[in-house]
Amino acid sequence: MMFEHSIKVPRHYKIAANILKKVSTEGGSVKTLLYDNKLRHFRTNVLFALITETIKHAAQIDKIFDSCSLLKNESRLDPWLAKILTAELLFGKKALPGKSKPEQTILSYKEQFEKYTDDHEDDLKSKVVRRPRYVRVNTNLLTTSDAIRAFQDEEYQFIRCTGGSYDDYLKQVQGLTEYVFTQDYHVKTMFVFFPGTKFHEHELYLENKIILQDKATALAVVLLAAPPGSVALDMCAAPGMKTTQLAAFMRNQGKIYAVERNEQRYKTLCDFVEKTGSKCVETLHKDSLEIKRGEYDDVEYILLDPSCSGSGMEFCVHNYIEDTRLAKLTSLQEKFLKHAMNSFPKAKRIVYSTCSLYPEENERVITNVVKTSRAKWRVQDVKELLKGQWNNFGSGMYGSIGTRCLYAKPESDLTTGFFLAVLDRDQKDLEKKESNENNSVKEVRKEKKNKTKKNIDNDNNAEINDKTKQLEDNEIAEGRSEDEIRSIKKNKKKKKKSKQDNDCSDIAIEEKDISDVIEVVKKKSKKKSKKNSNLEDAIQVDEVENSVNDTKESSNEKPKKKKKKKDKTKEINNTENNDTSELAENMDEEIQKKKRKRDSDTIIHESNNDCSTHHSKKKKKKDKYLMVENDDNNELEVQKKKKKKKVNSS
Repeated sequence: MMFEHSIKVPRHYKIAANILKKVSTEGGSVKTLLYDNKLRHFRTNVLFALITETIKHAAQIDKIFDSCSLLKNESRLDPWLAKILTAELLFGKKALPGKSKPEQTILSYKEQFEKYTDDHEDDLKSKVVRRPRYVRVNTNLLTTSDAIRAFQDEEYQFIRCTGGSYDDYLKQVQGLTEYVFTQDYHVKTMFVFFPGTKFHEHELYLENKIILQDKATALAVVLLAAPPGSVALDMCAAPGMKTTQLAAFMRNQGKIYAVERNEQRYKTLCDFVEKTGSKCVETLHKDSLEIKRGEYDDVEYILLDPSCSGSGMEFCVHNYIEDTRLAKLTSLQEKFLKHAMNSFPKAKRIVYSTCSLYPEENERVITNVVKTSRAKWRVQDVKELLKGQWNNFGSGMYGSIGTRCLYAKPESDLTTGFFLAVLDRDQKDLEKKESNENNSVKEVRKEKKNKTKKNIDNDNNAEINDKTKQLEDNEIAEGRSEDEIRSIKKNKKKKKKSKQDNDCSDIAIEEKDISDVIEVVKKKSKKKSKKNSNLEDAIQVDEVENSVNDTKESSNEKPKKKKKKKDKTKEINNTENNDTSELAENMDEEIQKKKRKRDSDTIIHESNNDCSTHHSKKKKKKDKYLMVENDDNNELEVQKKKKKKKVNSS
């Protein structure tokens, strides 16, 4: 049979085959690949229908190919393109319009395909689960109440989610009709519509106010439960579904590091983050495994959704995977999880998820890593976190760790196949790490403080050395010999060494000097008191006589006597003031003598600290002198009162 090699395969068949291949070999998402910017204006609805039909009947197509040895006989035929063309021929349009070589090859096997399907009709029947359409409201740009009103304006009817059990909710979802929608049982920003409801051309979708995201993937963010203002990390962020959902969950408050290694996927991530208004997200074009300890130590919450087989996706191409590829995937998944556990000291919760139904990628990865991790982590019971409202959990083959994990299954949960585990750091381990961190901070501060103090001491020593050197230079300039300079330097060192001992004895010396001054002043005051004793006695006798005469004499003479009395009192006060001033002068003379003698022995050049000590001592000494002066004045007053009392009694 001859074919025309110049005729090309229709473009939409080739694009569909490439997407099918990526989904099968790389575990990618059909929606992410299909609605890439490059295909934004292509007939995406046609491609979507073709790919989904092929994936839906992938197991049947594999059996048909085996029955007629198609891929063995046609070794040059692209197997992914062959599956797309076969799905179109048997389950789609039932015809291939083109005349390219691949199309003609598939048409040549049409009779064999139909014969096999007729003979194995019962075996080829598969139960198709119709999942509802899940729509997440992007609360960065639109509130849930505004979204409800927008859909109601389009004649959709909103019914509230049941307040009963999770099973009651599943029945409610299965009973939805074409223009009826409800709110999800677990994810409150997600609405549930009738299966097949189209939103790709909807205004809210084009404005990124609603996101077409499956409920199973949205559970990861809900169970991470990062509060507003916290710091989170999405280790495998592209295309950004969970990243932008997390930003909305945190109300755009805090920080989210979104990491993606692949350049093309990184661009998709950045574009999606910007369009959804996720302002708290910082995108990082790097490999998460290359993030070193100390770079992002502020991370508290971690989302980890690594590459997987994609066996749980609705568009799963086959129900088997090669052992070599599975081993590579599980090894990579374990590396990611270990890195998340050990490289972020403040991390308190990690949510690990895959879109796989293979235990090797799920429970086994969790068990292996948790048991060998340096940091202490505990797998939380997801059933408790969801208050018992879930039905599918991990296998008991991996002990209690397995049963604490969650599975979402298409046939029972009406979602894509999904696995999820929540890991919390042990509180004691977290406190220990925080304590170690605080101690290290204290040590650094102490080291800085000691360093600063050392620098200050060095500066002071340098200043003293400079002054010493300057003095030496002056002495040399004055013409002194080297021996004289050395002896002066030696004496200065001795004085400096004994300075502290002298400082301690200065106070005692000052107290002794003051006591000596007091004794001298007292002696002088006694001499003065002897000289003035006769005058004071005469004054006291006159005061007695005046008091007696005051009662006898007439009122006309009273002013004269009072005047005389006042004059005598004034004379006494003047005498006392003169005595007091003489005492003060005597004290000042004695103090000045002591001071001159002491100052002659002091060192001329002192440091700033010595100067401040000298001034404080000087102030103390002055205060003590004032106290002595006050004591002397008080003593004179007491003596005067005693003498007056003695005269009055006589």
